[in-house]
Amino acid sequence: MRLVFGSVVFDSRLRAVTRDGAPLHLSPKAFLLLEALVEARPAPVSKEVLYERLWPNTFVEAGNLHNLISELRQALDDDGHRIVRTVHGVGYAFDARDAASEPSAARFLLWIGDEVLHLKSGEIIIGRDPEASVVIDSPDVSRQHVRMFVNDDHVVIEDLSSKNGTFVESARLTAPRTLRGDADIVIGKTLVLLRKRGSVKSTVTTA
Repeated sequence: MRLVFGSVVFDSRLRAVTRDGAPLHLSPKAFLLLEALVEARPAPVSKEVLYERLWPNTFVEAGNLHNLISELRQALDDDGHRIVRTVHGVGYAFDARDAASEPSAARFLLWIGDEVLHLKSGEIIIGRDPEASVVIDSPDVSRQHVRMFVNDDHVVIEDLSSKNGTFVESARLTAPRTLRGDADIVIGKTLVLLRKRGSVKSTVTTA
């Protein structure tokens, strides 16, 4: 993904951020943080999801994320928090109003019955709500059941306190989880197949 906002260019393929052609020096974690916010825009990303993406399966001090946000804002000259917005009680959001992007091609597929969805980068809400990104019209599925943050090489999945739960490879989801390849997911009682494009399983139907 290549995103331009003001004089800044974010390029996930090149793993680079520049201003007027000159590189902005970000630590690897700060780059990953910016990438997560850019991919989910304009939706906020919860602190829990950010911790799972930045420090998977690792306990870290709560101040680490705050320090990375400060590093990112300083690099972007974002003293007024007009680019990286704090969403109180939730997390952070990328809020540059002049941003224009060239989205990446879908890297992941989602099979629900005989229907296949091509997932592009960003936030996806799955549930029974007609306004959800992906609608599963089943009484055992909550209105907003599960959230996915889709990235180029992985998907972060998070259950939204659903009544009947979300299961990944038969294990109930109790915290955000990073999926880097194929996974069988049960949402309520509905089987959903996550497949990475190019994998052997991605060509297999659910018939």
